[in-house]
Amino acid sequence: MTKESQPATILCVEDEEVLLEEFEEELLSRGYRVLTATTSDEAEQILSTTAPDIVLCDVMLPGRNGFELLTDLRRAGRLSDRTAFIFVTALSDREPHLEGLRAGAHDYITKPVDLDLLHLKLENTLAFAKALRDGTAVSPRPDVHLSPREEQVLSLLGAGERTVGIAHVLDISEHTVNQYIKELYRKLGLGNRADAARAAIAMGLVKPFR
Repeated sequence: MTKESQPATILCVEDEEVLLEEFEEELLSRGYRVLTATTSDEAEQILSTTAPDIVLCDVMLPGRNGFELLTDLRRAGRLSDRTAFIFVTALSDREPHLEGLRAGAHDYITKPVDLDLLHLKLENTLAFAKALRDGTAVSPRPDVHLSPREEQVLSLLGAGERTVGIAHVLDISEHTVNQYIKELYRKLGLGNRADAARAAIAMGLVKPFR
């Protein structure tokens, strides 16, 4: 967990109470402040008065699903720019993944959840948000033109996807993905994936959080 004066706050939205309790216990053990909700309505009520650092949200919720919740929050301006939204779901097909990213999610974790991966994603998300607050985000060169496919790859990099995930979402080979990434680095003068993610946010391809 990143070193901050106050512990990061995470809102867990999950309708399976046993799994929600497991998430809560695991996150509390790592020093996070944890809020919980079992429905989209409960989550929206919490978000009306609180701006957590991260929302971990199941997709298959009763009533409004997670995609609909995030879309409604974005449309109504009820989700703070400083809050990152991560879907946690058993849906592993390409289309649900794309739908989550289109709704404005920052990341996507598939059940059963690998706790080591979960904590790494949380730490990276919080560190990235801190870098944005500190003003160290990378600005892309204004004269650079990206193709629609390059924008898709950059957007997915900005959402935290690895090469294999990008290949799956876009239905192309990992080799092709790596070629796009290499060309993006050349065009934008980037040195690593963190720079690419910052460029994606600066170009409006990924929703920023501060």
